[in-house]
Amino acid sequence: MIYSELQNILSSKTIHLKSGQYLFTQGDSVKNIYCVNKGRIKLVRDTFEGTPILIHVAYAEESIAEASLFSKKYHCSALAGTNTEVTVYSKNELLKILQEKPKSMMNLLRQLTTQVRDLRMLNEIKSIYNAKEKVLTYLATEFHRDKESDLPLKDIAQKIGMAHETFYRTLKTLENDGKIERNKSQIKLTDL
Repeated sequence: MIYSELQNILSSKTIHLKSGQYLFTQGDSVKNIYCVNKGRIKLVRDTFEGTPILIHVAYAEESIAEASLFSKKYHCSALAGTNTEVTVYSKNELLKILQEKPKSMMNLLRQLTTQVRDLRMLNEIKSIYNAKEKVLTYLATEFHRDKESDLPLKDIAQKIGMAHETFYRTLKTLENDGKIERNKSQIKLTDL
């Protein structure tokens, strides 16, 4: 991650938020960029009529507010979805370092393009109507990257746009059908 690379040259501070506490609100002046260390941050945008819409959930090791690097005001609010630890970086300092260090800029660009790809895939998964297909597509995507997810099942359900009860039932059905194997901390695809 770019921020861990820059940690030696970029000043930062760590803050702790309680569940439901705001990190920033829509319309606030952009002063910082953030990285979630533990927990999760929900990004919520109010519509013209004031209805809040969840636009993204950032989990551990994900950055937020990088879309505001070139904005004066935050276009959404960020609040902790659980007790959360966040590292705070100065927007102005980050921009200055990126101008001075092209390699760091390229690494940030690589990280951001990966996030764009991941968000597009997540949107594709959310558009799948069939619950089994939705869950299998998500699991195949995650396992394709050769990484284990340490997200709680309830968070995975939210991430792919399913009610957690439906997600649990679908996992049980897939397990009974022999498509996956599960233990307490891991899900393994068996039919790919």
